[in-house]
Amino acid sequence: MEKSQAYAQMKESTGLTILYSPRADGTIAVEAVSDDAAAIEAVFAQTSADEARILYMEATELLRSRAKLAEDPSAIRETVSKLFAAFRGEQVSFADASVIAAPRAASGEFIANPGKQLAIDVDGVSYLRLPVRTRLITMKDTDLLPLIEEYVSPYLKPGDAIFISEKALTITQGRVVDMSEIKPTGLARFLARKVGNSYGSDDFHGFGHGTSLAMQLFLEEAGYPRVLFAAAVAAITRPLGIRGLFYRICGTRAKSIDCPMSFLILEYAHAVKLAPNDPSDAARRIKEKVGGHEVVIIDANYRGAFSLGKSTRAISESFIGKLFRDNPAGQSDEMTPFLIVRKA
Repeated sequence: MEKSQAYAQMKESTGLTILYSPRADGTIAVEAVSDDAAAIEAVFAQTSADEARILYMEATELLRSRAKLAEDPSAIRETVSKLFAAFRGEQVSFADASVIAAPRAASGEFIANPGKQLAIDVDGVSYLRLPVRTRLITMKDTDLLPLIEEYVSPYLKPGDAIFISEKALTITQGRVVDMSEIKPTGLARFLARKVGNSYGSDDFHGFGHGTSLAMQLFLEEAGYPRVLFAAAVAAITRPLGIRGLFYRICGTRAKSIDCPMSFLILEYAHAVKLAPNDPSDAARRIKEKVGGHEVVIIDANYRGAFSLGKSTRAISESFIGKLFRDNPAGQSDEMTPFLIVRKA
């Protein structure tokens, strides 16, 4: 049986401990418990164990985030309660529970995300990565261009390039799926177990495709024959020290699937993100509307960065990987889906 887990590091500041408890009957309970109130609970069948693990990790991240902001424990409890309700399948709104994004900085006064630097050297040239904060982008936003014009265009200078998180484009295309809509197959469960994400250890940085939910969409995006072929190739080459062929064969669209879509942007905590449709066309369309500035649709995380679409082939994948090797836009609730890149 899977081991129980308990997260109590933030109990003093939040009043809550998060518990992950596999039960003898095969179900898994995730609870937020306190000394002075009833437990907040969500119970999952064994077939939904991935959702239970996701909720446990999201709840612990939520406590860390809100404790850092010194939020009132009662407000934290209310937000945690809504998060658990979403995983129980209830309709909830996070409009009154989300952390308010920092105000948009004045032109030229960009502030780096925590732990990141604005400037970076690439092949002997210094570049500034200028994160542009926005409001929450929702699926009511059906076109990315008005957001670019509102938040990015006022700051552009000659020679600037615009790098756009693929999540922002995906949302405006409606390419977001609630976890409850995904029905994992046995093959998805089998393949997900082969994906190493270091869950349960200090090296854990995200679930990647190591859940049956993400792998099912991965199968549907790449196609069953291609995934099976890629898995066979990887099984042969990985023992020889050759890595990465599985994703190279399956393609960047399938690789770009995220589950969960976000740990701390709560509107997307129970959602899975697909890859955007025709990102190169979107990049070219935006370029035409913003005075010819080059545009790149980028997927970045702690492992690196790659483009899904770009307005010119002159911007190489090698350059993108070096420029965004520390993921300056962040991977949480920084609310900086756009970055302006200019030579320092």
